Amino acid sequence: MHVSANHVISVHYNLTDDNNELIDSTYDDDKPMVYLHGRRQMIDGFETAIANATVGDSLIFSVMPAQGYGLRNINNTQRIPSKYLRHEGKLTVGKNVRVNTDNGVKPGSIIKVGKFNVDVDMNHPLAGKNLHFEVTILDIRKARDEEISHGHVHGDSGCIHA
Repeated sequence: MHVSANHVISVHYNLTDDNNELIDSTYDDDKPMVYLHGRRQMIDGFETAIANATVGDSLIFSVMPAQGYGLRNINNTQRIPSKYLRHEGKLTVGKNVRVNTDNGVKPGSIIKVGKFNVDVDMNHPLAGKNLHFEVTILDIRKARDEEISHGHVHGDSGCIHA
């Protein structure tokens, strides 16, 4: 079986930047990443690079910003009243926060803290970065009908929506 749309894919991966600094890894806790391929749960460049791979394949590839998290937009900042970020604890420059937007919860990074407001860079933390992956395909299975209709993988005990 090959990696293709509407299949549940299990992978282990290391993700590094241009300086070979580790950004993320599934090997740390030995829990593979499991996702529904072809449903935009992963960046385009990742899905394109592993398409048609089979179980046991090990792949090394790079994803440029256009196929990853996009280029950084210097105008993509928001001024947010501090009270809306109370749940984040102490607000300091450089802290990564989760911001409720009209399009759901988005990651951001604090760039300025004022008395009543906080300026937040709403670019994805990996925007503008070249991403370098080492991926091993662990398992591929056809998605169940309910997974396809819901657009995500279900655990052994069924669908759990938060």
